[in-house]
Amino acid sequence: MAPSVQAEVDEGANHTNGFPEFNASRRRQPPPKLKKPVPHYRHLVRWNKYSIPESIEEQQLNQDLLICRQLLNLFFNANMAEAESILAKGQIPVTENQVDLHAFDGLQGTASTNLLQKTLDALGLTLEDIKDDSDDLPSETSSSAASSKDGKKSPSTTPSIAPSTHGKKNKVKKEKEVKSMYYGLGGAIIQGLRALVTFDPEEIEKGVEAFEQAAKAADKLRKGTIIGLGSVKAVGSFVVGTIGAGSFRGMNRVQKHAELIYAESTILRSLLSVLYHVDVWMVFEECINLRHAFTIIQGLKSYMDSVESELRAGKNIDHHQIDEHLVSGVTLSYSLYNIIISFMPDIIVKMLQFIGFPSDRDWGMAMLAACGDWDPMAPPETPAQHAERLASSANDGIRRQFCDMVPIIFQVIVSSFIPMNHVDLNYAQMINDYNLELYPNSPIFLFFKGRHLQVTSKFDDAVSTYKSAQAKIQPRWHNINHIFVFEELMIAMTRSDHETACENSRQLLKESRWSKCCFRYLTVITGYERGVKSERKKIDTLMGKVESGMQTVAGMNLFFETFCARKSKRYLKEGHLLLPSYDFMLLWNTFDMMPLDVLGEALAKISTEVSRLQGLLPQKMKDRENQPLAPKDQTMEAFSGGYLSSIFSNKNALIKDSKVEGYENFYDDYCLAFFLQGVVAYHLAFFPEAAFDREKCELALKSFDTVFRYAPLIKDDTYTYYFTHYYKAKIWIHQGRLDDAQARFKYLLGLSNTNLLGLPALVGGKGKNSLEIMVLFKVHSGLLEIETARAAASGYASSIMSSK
Repeated sequence: MAPSVQAEVDEGANHTNGFPEFNASRRRQPPPKLKKPVPHYRHLVRWNKYSIPESIEEQQLNQDLLICRQLLNLFFNANMAEAESILAKGQIPVTENQVDLHAFDGLQGTASTNLLQKTLDALGLTLEDIKDDSDDLPSETSSSAASSKDGKKSPSTTPSIAPSTHGKKNKVKKEKEVKSMYYGLGGAIIQGLRALVTFDPEEIEKGVEAFEQAAKAADKLRKGTIIGLGSVKAVGSFVVGTIGAGSFRGMNRVQKHAELIYAESTILRSLLSVLYHVDVWMVFEECINLRHAFTIIQGLKSYMDSVESELRAGKNIDHHQIDEHLVSGVTLSYSLYNIIISFMPDIIVKMLQFIGFPSDRDWGMAMLAACGDWDPMAPPETPAQHAERLASSANDGIRRQFCDMVPIIFQVIVSSFIPMNHVDLNYAQMINDYNLELYPNSPIFLFFKGRHLQVTSKFDDAVSTYKSAQAKIQPRWHNINHIFVFEELMIAMTRSDHETACENSRQLLKESRWSKCCFRYLTVITGYERGVKSERKKIDTLMGKVESGMQTVAGMNLFFETFCARKSKRYLKEGHLLLPSYDFMLLWNTFDMMPLDVLGEALAKISTEVSRLQGLLPQKMKDRENQPLAPKDQTMEAFSGGYLSSIFSNKNALIKDSKVEGYENFYDDYCLAFFLQGVVAYHLAFFPEAAFDREKCELALKSFDTVFRYAPLIKDDTYTYYFTHYYKAKIWIHQGRLDDAQARFKYLLGLSNTNLLGLPALVGGKGKNSLEIMVLFKVHSGLLEIETARAAASGYASSIMSSK
């Protein structure tokens, strides 16, 4: 069904009606109204870490948790090689009453050199002991640690996990020691991260194997007699559906941790396996494994809900022995299931909900906030409150920082690609600043800081932050630098700084294995736009290799690589590309990050190309523009009548009149130029926290209408047609025409199929939209935006009525 539109004769007459005079902020939006209460599991912690348990297994667990927590601190604070080397030494077995739980008090937030030395002392090791496993230890770290060791040290502050006999004499070879489930998971996560930053198939295979070993280590400690656990296989748990809270009441603390780690290892192994295997059936098998892991996570959540009910009823819950590590783990896993599934198309969400998966993004985000006791609407903390937060035992949970990372990632990264409601960049900055205070040298949190500056259009500060973060990365993890280099590349392309862009793209092509297809294409277009004639032959040669660099994930091509491959074919056929940098920026949504001056420069460059292409448009096609473009002609249904129906009745004549000599894909470029002009004009018109620009809004609408008019003649770049629909619907949302916008979004969802039946397919025979997945994600978020706008309007109307 075609989208409903207003019935006015001239739609342009009402283009400016209903628009606000001043644009709202997309950087600070109020939090959502939640459909159900959020649990505060951090209040359930009843684990006395200063008492020595009777069970040797629990003593071992306590020691492993304390050491892994400090190793995590080392890793976050840019001492990655040191943390990895200590972890590789393996678990130190304990015997009864040998664990000093006061050993690691006060370590969090200290200088990295002291943190390293204390961790080494706790393990009964020296810096020399780990040099064999880490060739990348910085010399300054070694000297600092050595001086710390030789300097004055009070016996009362000397960390000790076990008596001095746990030094070199008790070190055992890695292959002979009993593997700890937490050590196994920590090592697997490090290996998984290395696999992601290198994208080396061998490293990915090692990561999959490491997670399998971690799951096996945890499986040995699970209580295998419970229905749905242990002996029951993944398919069985899929049928059973969930595990009740009662199953976990009969477990001791070690067994609960074993269940959690088994589920986490299964989830991470499945996700990494999807990157490694190309078999679609393997993806189906991993989905079953994810379902099995979810039954465990959901069972743990039900158990903690029941404990929370006991606490509210005034009962003593000390015997449950819930610690901050279990709380942060359950919170992280269950929240991520809610958040990630919520981004999928409605039909998939409904299918997953039918088999028991949750999908509530706002609730998942609020659950993560509760883990860190964050409140986006709270006033700034006083110094005393801030000190209390830093000293809180809630910080000790091994997964605590990961719970903080998720909202930051979705606020400053994901929201840049997929429009999201309730974006609050100030909230993300508050969480990130707190973690930077704990880990001032952390490349991870420095990246988030730089990304926050980038999405708020502070490009100079963002580049400076990226540079400082790169300087802190150790050589063994140099691949992480490629993340910063890529962000600097996108900033350079945004600014039309072709020299820097060319340098960064060449560095990525030379060093990174993430996407040879994409990096070859970026190297070509940055060199192409720099315009050095002596490099033209190299550019042509490299462009011929773009398609051969494509890879598959889960048996499917990556959408951005498909985009690059199709553009390379166009270049090889015609010898030129139109505004390739701005075209590529659509994939990374950098238009949202551009400040006003950069948007103005972009509009000037694009408009120049628009004028040039208009000069090439055949006169007979210009004469046809006198025919009005009715609202229905903006859809594929226009083939059944109206202006575009002439493509059936007089198809040959239209094609003959539209032909441009020596320019086979002229209308691809013509529509692309007008589309880019419309997108930039749209962002200028609705720039956040600025006055609404009616003139730019009119320019955007006229540009989009031009795309609709010439869409039947597009041969390859069909994505411009679909994105044009999306941006026009966005304008309608600003205008308050929510029904029209919703109808247009649903219309786009109806086109999501492999054939994309419509005008481009009928004329050019190539109806596949290479960026279809991006359109679907944006449309899905657009529908949620409409729901939020309606809810807000309904609430406002109710308040007006109640005031009367």
